[in-house]
Amino acid sequence: MKKKFRRILLIAAVLLALAGVFVWSVLRSGDGFGLFRRNKTKNGLVPVKLVSVYDGDTILVKMPDGSEETVRLLMIDAPESKHPDETKNTEAGRKSAEFLKGLLKKNQKLYLEYEDETNNRDSYGRLLAFVWLKDSTSVESLYIKENMVNAIILSNGHAEFHLYNNGNPVNENYRRILEEIR
Repeated sequence: MKKKFRRILLIAAVLLALAGVFVWSVLRSGDGFGLFRRNKTKNGLVPVKLVSVYDGDTILVKMPDGSEETVRLLMIDAPESKHPDETKNTEAGRKSAEFLKGLLKKNQKLYLEYEDETNNRDSYGRLLAFVWLKDSTSVESLYIKENMVNAIILSNGHAEFHLYNNGNPVNENYRRILEEIR
């Protein structure tokens, strides 16, 4: 009887540990297989607040958990304005940064969309994302041109189309529309 009780207790402990590991991994992934949806809107976007504009394609945001993250906008490349080597900074880069500062305001609510949930950082540790003005996405060209910050910068001539190759699959709908804008 004692052996049977120990065996049941051991099995229960193992099952409880496995359940704990599963819940931890689901919560850590941020998506929660739709069960926990931590830190995301109903549309699967991550709501953030703008802290500052770094340059024409990089911003600093406050994440839902209160941490601050540098975000590099996907599929665009603005001229340099904050490069450590001053000779690489250009007037076009300064204008691009000023345009973005005019478009976005401090503490403005923005929404991040990642191409890949698990591999969403570049070699500098920056988050790679599409940045939306509204809690909604679309593959419709006009909506993207009016509501995706990446597309607005590109369509106003303050950046070039650029595939940031970090090994992730490319969102072909966005790629097609952003390539057309350039």
